[in-house]
Amino acid sequence: MIDVPREDIVVMLEAGYIYLAMKRFKEARTLFEGICELAPKHDVPLVAVANVYFAMAKYIEAIRVLKNTIKYNPKSAFAHAHLGEALLFYGKRDDAKEILEKASQLEPDKSGQSGEFARSLIELINLGYDPLKYKKIFKEVVKEQREKAKTS
Repeated sequence: MIDVPREDIVVMLEAGYIYLAMKRFKEARTLFEGICELAPKHDVPLVAVANVYFAMAKYIEAIRVLKNTIKYNPKSAFAHAHLGEALLFYGKRDDAKEILEKASQLEPDKSGQSGEFARSLIELINLGYDPLKYKKIFKEVVKEQREKAKTS
């Protein structure tokens, strides 16, 4: 393993997230996977790889990466929270809620961002949020708007 200063890894992660924001998924994934080689079994770059798949709506791949991340680091509230999110968007609400509860337990204090993220997703689930349902509604609305635009 090559010893890379933490600051350099942080800069590479930031570059990967810039690629992700630009929807340059291949470059982002390649960069994040390279960071995984430099920092094997560390949860941050592994979750970043999963975030690329999530952004591409490849939820099964994101879930697979996140489950493997949790095998390496079972106490990672960060990985649990993102796994819960991916499960929710894949339509596995009950599984998502269970994993999000685990993330919340791993990081129960208010200062932990992953625990707070998990609790906010749990609150959305409790309020009836269903991303698959809203995606379907959104598609219907877009279709209706296009049909109206054609007839106008």
